[in-house]
Amino acid sequence: MKNLVIRALTGAVLLGVMITAILMPPYLFGVVFFALMMLCLYEFYGLCYKVEQAKPISRWAMVGGGMLFLSVFLAELYQAPYIIPLLYVPFFTGTFVVELFRNNGSPILNVAMSLLGHIYVALPFSCLCMIESLGASGDVSADGGNWQGGAFVLAFFIAIWVSDTGAYLVGRAIGRHKLYERVSPKKSWEGFWGGFVLATTAGYFFGKYFPNLPEINGHQLYDWQWAVFFALISVLGTLGDLVESLFKRYFKVKDSSNMLPGHGGFLDRFDSAIISAPFAYAILLLFFR
Repeated sequence: MKNLVIRALTGAVLLGVMITAILMPPYLFGVVFFALMMLCLYEFYGLCYKVEQAKPISRWAMVGGGMLFLSVFLAELYQAPYIIPLLYVPFFTGTFVVELFRNNGSPILNVAMSLLGHIYVALPFSCLCMIESLGASGDVSADGGNWQGGAFVLAFFIAIWVSDTGAYLVGRAIGRHKLYERVSPKKSWEGFWGGFVLATTAGYFFGKYFPNLPEINGHQLYDWQWAVFFALISVLGTLGDLVESLFKRYFKVKDSSNMLPGHGGFLDRFDSAIISAPFAYAILLLFFR
């Protein structure tokens, strides 16, 4: 019972921080999600050090991942895409140069794992900045916020949370057939379909009843488009969960860390979002083309 209370309190605090950041002005959004991304990167590089002969350039790579997020955030905030190569490319190229002078472990593994953190963690979090800026048309201000993009980010996380909840409840109640036993023995097909159906239904009602839905160029998404969006995020989120489970099996750990009491680590909480965020941005662009 005590563990359940701790888990609930930790989840409530994290949820409150995220929702506040999503609905507040862009700078607060950037600060909060930058911090969350850096914590995920810290966990990822910590796991990489468990691999024999692998010594990723963790400090340099964390700064580089931070610069990738920051460059995308500023590029979206000020509609200035040239910021991305100015801030990030030196760290990307510098990874190879730094490794040249290290002589520590396997250079291929070191560089690969250093840059994998950028691809697996920093890039998806950067895509959240791109989603948050949708509909801003260059008028996002530090104090005015952007309800358009904030609503899209909120919808994205609602889709993940609803899908996870449905999968857990249905899987726990009637789960019999293993979804992918080699990677995640506890997941079932019944749970997957439970999460998928609940997310799709939630998406339809989100589009139908959520107040002040965002629009771009005078166009709002139809109810069926919200249902499709939630359904796709449910599928992609499940894949994200499986990918992180695969990584944890490779690293021979149960959780990415113990920084979140009752939940494991930050990577454990954001595994679904990490894989689905780039696709979410692409889906929204397609719907609003």
